[in-house]
This record gives sequence, structure tokens and C-alpha cells, in this order.
Amino acid sequence: MTRRAVVVLGIGQCVNWGVLYYAFAIFVLPLQRDLGVASWVVTGAYSIALLMSAGLAPAVGRWADRGHGPRLMDGAGLAAAGLFIAWALIPGVITLYAIWAALGLCMAATLYEPAFIIVGRAHEDPAARLRRLAAVTLFGGLASTVFLPLTAVLVRGMGWRGAAIALAAVLAASTWATRVFAFRQLSASPPGAMRDLPALRSVDGGADPLRFAFVAAAFGLVSFAAAAFTANLVPALGERGLSPAAAAMLGGSIGLMQLPGRALLMRNAPPGGPSRLLAVTLLLQAAGFAGIAIASSGPVLAAGTMVFALGAGVTTLVRPHLIEDLFGPAGAGDLNGRVARTQQLARAAGPIAVAWLAGSIGFGSVFLLVACVFALIAIASRNVLRAATPASPAMP
Repeated sequence: MTRRAVVVLGIGQCVNWGVLYYAFAIFVLPLQRDLGVASWVVTGAYSIALLMSAGLAPAVGRWADRGHGPRLMDGAGLAAAGLFIAWALIPGVITLYAIWAALGLCMAATLYEPAFIIVGRAHEDPAARLRRLAAVTLFGGLASTVFLPLTAVLVRGMGWRGAAIALAAVLAASTWATRVFAFRQLSASPPGAMRDLPALRSVDGGADPLRFAFVAAAFGLVSFAAAAFTANLVPALGERGLSPAAAAMLGGSIGLMQLPGRALLMRNAPPGGPSRLLAVTLLLQAAGFAGIAIASSGPVLAAGTMVFALGAGVTTLVRPHLIEDLFGPAGAGDLNGRVARTQQLARAAGPIAVAWLAGSIGFGSVFLLVACVFALIAIASRNVLRAATPASPAMP
């Protein structure tokens, strides 16, 4: 992929994540007032979307493995834009749930999963692949920073319906630009890029099922912890003495804090391969949670949050890089989809599970426990993944 194609794909990911994943938080209160329902009724639609996305993720990966990733992202992006318009024009609780269930399917087909496979299929060299993945996630990491305030401005100025239609226009324009400036370039790529790859043994077929289970569990933990921390940010940091306003400001900066590590990886791949990089990112998150758990001042809380965000940001791009390194590129979409399904389910469970446990032992103790689990998995990963070699092609 050319640099321009990667940049356009990355900007498209920023828009997709911003519109489909982050913007909903700004719509909750206006929808609650407009529909006359409790907030949990509104947020329930978003939970359904996440579950639908989790269910479809492996199928999206398999389609991307067959080279259909660009067409899948095109169609789902335009469908999502149409669904946003329908949501604005046909209000109601039933409509809300039906449309966001469909938008969950669009999430699976437009967010990182197919984009990662498109990048992976275009680059045989692991170092080049990592740099391109870092570039895509660098732009994607700006989604919350850009679209949370942008959506708030649109809702204040146009109402939630007008804001939804405006976001639909942004999403449609971004989908078109990605098709023209990124995917069209892929169709004209020289032989070897976007190549037809031989089928590899699937995990079900005997290619390191225990190792794959370890990888899925590790990334599931990352998503569980990140979602739990973000959703419980204000009460958790309030327990450590931070005001709600300061906690919200610190939480709003998490997206930006994830970017430095990704920017570094755009230039140089670290020694030791993706297995070592995974261990490093897990240890960074362990250190961040430990710092938050024992912090007694605002600066220490900010430092712990920064270290956690740095590790979490790099982990996002480690996953597709690691899976292709361990299992080979041909079946990477299917395997990435399975891990993504685990991560989405973990995101749904994390906030409520941590809040429930914190009610008994406090957020500090919960985060210290999470830090220990991160550290143990990081140490174990060096042994579990050390001898990893790509799966060999299946015999014809």
C-alpha cells in the first residue's frame, strides 16, 4: 500500500470509530429526554450493537481473508450512513434498537478488523506491515478526541436528529474517499500485493489451539480492563481524591496518550518480534493500573493513566501483527475476528463486573488485582509464545 492509501484508510478509521463507536455517548441524554425513557433503555441499544458486532466478527474476518475486505467496508459504510438517516427520521424505542442492532453489524465490517486484514495482505514484510498498522491506528486513535466534542457541538446546534444526519454525511463522504483513494489503488497493485494466499490450517484444524486460546484471553483481558476503567473513570478516580471535572479531563486525554507509542512504531519495529512487544505492552498496562491503585495525588494518578494508555494504544496494533506472525497471513482474518469477538464480549462485561467488585473491596484493590493479572500474563506470554512459528500451508 502507498503512504497516501494508508493515510486515507487511517482517516476513514478515525471517522468510522468516531461515528459508530464514540458518538453514541453524546446522544444518550437527548434521546432519554426525547423518548421519555430511562438512560439504561437508551444505552441498551448500544450494548445490542456491541453484541451484534461480536457475533459477526469471525465471518467478517473470513470474507476479508478471501479478498473481499474493501467491498465489505464500502457497503457497510454506506449502509451505516443510511441507517443514521433512518434513525433521525423515524424516532422511537423500537426503531432505536432495530437500527443500532444493524449498526452493530456495520461496526464489525467497518472498524479495525477488515482494515487490518487489508493492510496485512498488502505487505509480506513484517516490519513494513507493523509500520502501516501503526499508521492506521494512529489516525484511529484520534476518533474520541475529534468526534466526542464534534458530536456535542452538532447536538447543541442542530439537535440530535440534525447531528445524526450530519454524521451520516461525514461517514458517507469518508467511505467514498477511502474507496477512491485507498481501495482503488489496491486494485491496481503490482503482483504480490493483495496476493491470493494459500489456505493455512485453522485453529480448529490443529494449528496451536492452546496458543490461540492464550492470545484470545490476553487481548480479552486488555479490552475488559480498558472498558472497565473508562466506564468507571469518575468514581474510580474520585475514590483516589480526584474531582469529577479533573477525572473527566484526564479521561478525555486517554485517546491522545495512546498515540506516542503508535507513532514510534511507524518508524522502527522493536527487536524481539510481536511476542516481546505484547509482553511489553501488558507490563506497561500493569504498571499503569498499579500506579492508579496506590496513587495518593493527582500527578501520580495522571502518570499511571498515561502509562496505562500508552500500553493499551500499542496493544491495539500488536494483535493483528502477532496473529499473522504466529499463524500466518492467509487465515488471519478469521482468527482476528474470533479474538475481536472475545474482546467485544469483554468490553460489555468489564464495566459492570469491576463496578460490582469495587462495591465490596474498592476500586484501588480491583485495579491492583488487574495489574497483577496483567503482569502474570506478560510473564507467561514469553514462555507460551516463544517457540511460535507460523502455521504451515495445508496440503492441496
